Amino acid sequence: MVGSLEQVAQAIRAYNKFLITWHVDPDPDCVGSGLALKQALQAMGKDVICVSPDPLGEWFEFLPGIESCAVFTEGFSPHVDAVIVEDCEPDRCGGLVSYLKSGVPIINIDHHGTNLGFGQAFYINPRAAATGEIIYQLLTEYLHVSLTEAMATNLYAALAGDTGTFRYSNTNSRVLAAASELVKHGANPAEIAVHLYENRAYEEVDFLRAALDTLEISPRGEMSWITVTKTMLGERQWSGQRSEDLIKYPRMIKTVKLAIMFRELDAAKTKVSFRSRDNIDASKLAALFGGGGHMHAAGCTIDKPLPEAKAMVLEAAAELLAASPGNGSE
Repeated sequence: MVGSLEQVAQAIRAYNKFLITWHVDPDPDCVGSGLALKQALQAMGKDVICVSPDPLGEWFEFLPGIESCAVFTEGFSPHVDAVIVEDCEPDRCGGLVSYLKSGVPIINIDHHGTNLGFGQAFYINPRAAATGEIIYQLLTEYLHVSLTEAMATNLYAALAGDTGTFRYSNTNSRVLAAASELVKHGANPAEIAVHLYENRAYEEVDFLRAALDTLEISPRGEMSWITVTKTMLGERQWSGQRSEDLIKYPRMIKTVKLAIMFRELDAAKTKVSFRSRDNIDASKLAALFGGGGHMHAAGCTIDKPLPEAKAMVLEAAAELLAASPGNGSE
């Protein structure tokens, strides 16, 4: 752990006007955590706005309070006392980065081990399954806010999103106990699961078919990858985090220890996502290309065209697998 949750709580008590933001390509953890924190601070009498560095899309429409969340536009410069950056370090906040470097006080809350902690107060706990778990602890143990149904729904969605609805290895008794309390306060697990996983447009399922046609696997079967091009995405506005869900398919293959998804952002920029299991540290692989994350879930963005980025990553990934204990040459 880095920093102190008590210091974060003290900083929150000291200020009255907040901006809450998170990383580009938003996911249920950062958005649900941010909305719950906003609602809690408002219950404390604070003035709070949420601003996403990227558009959110209809995937997030079920989250209570989402309609009040703004999206970054050029020239954005709010008058606030402090900014809470959650689920990432400030450098991952897209167009907001320059504003965050303007001298405004920053409070940083995250669960990614590659985050060293930034700002006046920070708390980074890689053992937390989700940033939502940290926000739950902050609200209940440090700020002593009474949870509402809206807060509970947002936090449950955060936990569900980062644990694969409690299927991933980061699920433990602490996470399940928090989820149980959130259900007691009004979160509806079945309803949230439907919105996260069973509420797709036909076009999205059709896109899945096209994406699965790109599925490849290494000769030894330990690595598999999927590729998403801009041509495949077309004008779809849900192409960010929702397309990240595709990585679960190469990960499903029983021999695969490392799953990779390549997503073309533009002609000279490629997003790469990693999911691993066993002793394969995906964060080390992401760090080679300026990214980060967790041991079993990480990512990076490479300023190279898709074919070039793909070749570089696959070579590095094969070397990582070959060097891992118990593995032969990939």
